[in-house]
Amino acid sequence: MNIKQRLTSEMGLALIRTFIARGIAALGGIFLGVVLGRLYGPEGVGVFALAQSVLLGAGILARYGLNNTLMRYVGRDYESPYVGTYLKWACHKAGVLSLVAAFSVFYMHKEIAWAFNTPKLSSVLVGVAVAIPAFTLSFVLSGFMKGVRKPATANLLENGAVSLVAACGILLWHWLLNGSQIAAAGWGLAIAAWLVFGQGVCQAWRWLNAHLHFRDRRQQSEHEIVHSTEFSRTSRAFLVMSLAQFMQQVVCVLIAGAMLSNSDLGLFKSAERMALLISFILMVINAVFPPRFASLYHRGDIQGLSRLARQGALLGVLMAAPLLLVCLIFPAWVLGWFGQGFSEASTLLRIIAIAQLVNVATGSVGFLLNMTGYEKLMRNIALLCNVVGVMLFVLFILLWGVVGAAVGLASILVVQNIVMLFFVWRKLGIWTLPLPNFIKYCLSPKVS
Repeated sequence: MNIKQRLTSEMGLALIRTFIARGIAALGGIFLGVVLGRLYGPEGVGVFALAQSVLLGAGILARYGLNNTLMRYVGRDYESPYVGTYLKWACHKAGVLSLVAAFSVFYMHKEIAWAFNTPKLSSVLVGVAVAIPAFTLSFVLSGFMKGVRKPATANLLENGAVSLVAACGILLWHWLLNGSQIAAAGWGLAIAAWLVFGQGVCQAWRWLNAHLHFRDRRQQSEHEIVHSTEFSRTSRAFLVMSLAQFMQQVVCVLIAGAMLSNSDLGLFKSAERMALLISFILMVINAVFPPRFASLYHRGDIQGLSRLARQGALLGVLMAAPLLLVCLIFPAWVLGWFGQGFSEASTLLRIIAIAQLVNVATGSVGFLLNMTGYEKLMRNIALLCNVVGVMLFVLFILLWGVVGAAVGLASILVVQNIVMLFFVWRKLGIWTLPLPNFIKYCLSPKVS
């Protein structure tokens, strides 16, 4: 197959569309950071980081692993007439849990701000509470759209799109009302989350009407429905696995917020946000490939699964390398986009950027385990690595301050990905890293 045929294939077009959508979302995250940095400085970025971590944490817990559950079961057979039933189950549970989380944050916003000794956080959390239900359900819809092979649409339902709309709203608030209070950031998130959720509902409704409207009951006998008990059990497994993400994106930020000044936290989050650009292509791949992983494994095509996984990792390294060089050679210039004072995070950016390259080079190892029936193994890996990682995170902050926070985060990323790489090789016989299998070489006396 030549390059033109690859690009015009179904998967090639999906990658291109997702690349564009993910690019918009990634730029949205950067744009929000720039807006906050320019308007409120490192301290304001730190306050917003705490508020955003509350939103992310509530979203992760309230969606209960249902986004990945939908991606797995819908992606395995998206022509099934039961996909609408799966979506209904997921939205009902996530909707109830997100309302509980929203009311909890709303009624405890002053106590949360007091706990972090950050009075400005209180007003931002009010808007965050309003955003939680829409933010949670948008991720559930995103998992559904990934399952039905609409990864570009799915990416526009996640955090980056919310950040882009929120940044535009904060700028409008600042220019039209001359509002200098950081509370505007919380309400910007709330409005953005509900707008993104609204367009997600429209997209899902259109797809369901177009694909399921003309199917009759006789077609249901051709497809096997997943029992609700199995669906719930899988979502619980994904929830436990998502606790690793919870520790990285929420617990680590809250720990840093408690142990560092708001300004240092702002520097740390700015470096982390810019380093995420390196893993941008992996985010694209992870939006397109996992449903195909599930489908290939379901058909028993391990050779095809291996080839797809290795191609994804190689593509990721080739596209991430230029961004890594920019972050390593010109970190002050990159961070200068956030405004004055952010160039102090240059060392942090270099450390996290190298860790993100390891993340990209190992490929979609987590999704390989999740989509092939090893979600419990993936859960155990993620939890163990992140529990140890959080302890190291605390230790490194005590030793080296904000630099220690960057080292701690980098340690979590590197160790977790290497461990997942090892188990993908042992369980599936797939080596995704675009380098010789050094683990096999190290274990050669013990492994035949």
